Amino acid sequence: MNYTTLRKRLSGRLHEDDIHEITFYAQGIEDEPVKSALYTLLFDEDKRIAENAAWVFAHFDLHSNQWLYPRHNELIDEAMRTPSGTKRRLLLGLLLRQPFTENGFRTDFFDFCLRCIVASDEPTAVRCLSVKLACEQCKFSPELLSELRTTLEMLEPESLSAGMKTARRNTLKSISGLIKAR
Repeated sequence: MNYTTLRKRLSGRLHEDDIHEITFYAQGIEDEPVKSALYTLLFDEDKRIAENAAWVFAHFDLHSNQWLYPRHNELIDEAMRTPSGTKRRLLLGLLLRQPFTENGFRTDFFDFCLRCIVASDEPTAVRCLSVKLACEQCKFSPELLSELRTTLEMLEPESLSAGMKTARRNTLKSISGLIKAR
């Protein structure tokens, strides 16, 4: 599967069988050209192609997902930049499957996550993923954990969707556990 074929496949509606076929060609040991082409298409100017490329990456197994680890900052930049809520959700999901380290902390991404958490116009999935990602980023800093806790406590539970209520409750429990463990 080459770049042109892959781009054509991603330009239309993807079905489950299409995703399985593309991931079959992109995963494994001799997969670099297909993964590279798919990654390039993640930044395509055609919205559908870029979203479909992100959708395929979301179906990678954990081992193949590690290929994205060195591209962590590029994925963060694209998640913060894209106007597409669908692509943002998929990219945040990919980032949640990656490790966050103390040395790799990015203030701009943490701030972005905090803004998404409180933005009522963001889709629920983006807000929930932002809660989880903010927690992952600040595990190494009691001050940031306190800032996240304050942000979550500011949210009025009555006005939140069921998904946000759950993400808020579970993250507040996690924060309490992390603070007690210190």
